[in-house]
Amino acid sequence: MHDAAPPPQLPALRPAEQPVLPTTQPELSELFAFMAEAELRLETMRMRIVDRRITTHGDETETYDIWLQHPQRAKVVTNRGGPIDRDFDVWLLDGEEVRTYDAKGNTATQRRLPVRPVGVTDPDLPAFARVYVPVTPLPAESLADTFIHPHGFCQNVLRSGVVYRRGTAELARREAILLRCNHPRIAHVLTDRPDHWLEVGVDMQTGVILLLAEHVGDQLTRHAAVTSVAFDEELPKGAFELHVPADARRLY
Repeated sequence: MHDAAPPPQLPALRPAEQPVLPTTQPELSELFAFMAEAELRLETMRMRIVDRRITTHGDETETYDIWLQHPQRAKVVTNRGGPIDRDFDVWLLDGEEVRTYDAKGNTATQRRLPVRPVGVTDPDLPAFARVYVPVTPLPAESLADTFIHPHGFCQNVLRSGVVYRRGTAELARREAILLRCNHPRIAHVLTDRPDHWLEVGVDMQTGVILLLAEHVGDQLTRHAAVTSVAFDEELPKGAFELHVPADARRLY
């Protein structure tokens, strides 16, 4: 009888080029470079983000519960309702496949991660044109992705405005650097105004974002904040499981 083949070895996590901030008051270029490698300073993570927005329909709140384990294991549960509502969806990454479940529509999907165009990660490209490939992807254009993979946010949003430090604060029981960014470049025409500004809180130990607040003049229009976070702790059993009802409609 032959012994079973050993499981494939997962790639080791690349160490961050800048393990810690050189000072508690870094230059903005140093801080942005530190933030770009945020995910490389952790191996597991649990995070909850509460996102409150003021819209034409009134106040809206979404809660994101995130579990991550390098490499290639992540789960994001987005809840838009109360404890007894079924207005939530689940995004699950296990290796190279992404599975989702939308409870409100009772639909499920299963597909491979999208393949990036050839050449977009070429090291010969200038930094502003090179696409950052995360160790563990998260839902594209989501707060989970922005907070944990802030490379694109720094490059495309913060660097487009006038940024200065506002000091430090305690956010989710962690010390954070507070930034103000005046009139950043955004894609939403309604808030592309000269009095539009952002307040951002950056974790001093890892570089992940802990706070993202949008303002138009004196009016707060969005407040997304981490309410709890834990790094490099053992994740609960079943954290990366997805239970889909038998009567769910499978789209693909």
